[in-house]
Amino acid sequence: MECSVYDINLNRVGVVNTWVSLVWEESYNSDAEFQLELQQTEDVAALFLVDRYVRYSESDVLMIIKSVQISGGTVVVAGYPATQILDDRVSTSVISNQQAEPALRALFSGADAWPRLGLGELAGLTDVFTAEKSDASLLEYFQIICQATDIGYRFRHDKAQRKLFLELYKPGENTNARFSTLYGNLGEITYSKSTASLKNVAVVAGAGEGASRITVLAGDTESTGENRHEMYVDARNEQPKDGESDADYKARLVRYGEEKLVGQIHIETFDFEFSDETVALGDIVTCNVPEIGVKLKARVVKKIFKSQQNVLIKSLEIGEPIILRRW
Repeated sequence: MECSVYDINLNRVGVVNTWVSLVWEESYNSDAEFQLELQQTEDVAALFLVDRYVRYSESDVLMIIKSVQISGGTVVVAGYPATQILDDRVSTSVISNQQAEPALRALFSGADAWPRLGLGELAGLTDVFTAEKSDASLLEYFQIICQATDIGYRFRHDKAQRKLFLELYKPGENTNARFSTLYGNLGEITYSKSTASLKNVAVVAGAGEGASRITVLAGDTESTGENRHEMYVDARNEQPKDGESDADYKARLVRYGEEKLVGQIHIETFDFEFSDETVALGDIVTCNVPEIGVKLKARVVKKIFKSQQNVLIKSLEIGEPIILRRW
């Protein structure tokens, strides 16, 4: 096992193969991070610099260093997947009722250039983002739109060309990936289920005052009783545009409400250690734990590597992740 370090132009400038600890998270379409702790030496301090990239030999994901702390004889390096670069570019474009993949590719292509970044091959995904998103960082666009359409995004590291290529992807079911206590291929199981953040109906209040304020419903508006979970959305900033009809304005408020509902979901996650090398981030896999009455067929939303004292533990998270946004 080793960690390679690359400069901003993706030149490999060094490598380490010993460390105190490493936690390396990869995510399908939400937040992830890494942290590497090393013994302090002059070479280590000179190698691990902010805004350089790190690649772990067990992973295809490139991380970007965002903080370095030197204290008490150790160097702690932390950061995020290279897709964090998208947080340093913004757009005012309105994305609504559009196919997600070409819309996001156009946003990326229209942004100011970043060294060694490029656009990868078109995957041909036809999923439509029916809500509305505008005025945000590109990272926020990607997370909101990809979570709404169940699409993954990544930068693929091409060593030969020394470039990072933006790709969107959506794997199907991995029929060979079946995990169960009956098969003995699950370890250190953690199962979580919660409705604490569940909201499925948005009450969206737009222009006007008092009884004359324009208000619409968005989301699962047919739900009733204990199945209905409402949230209030103040959309006073979304005023009617010149020449816009009442019907078009209300439809825009509905899309605004749908965007606010993204991530307000029923949380059900299943974490476990694994050793199957054929499982990729985004695969749909099956998990069966009859002891606790759990049988899930869900997407791999995170892969986590933990390395300490020469021991590597690999785990998967499947289901609906708890989304912790930084905006």
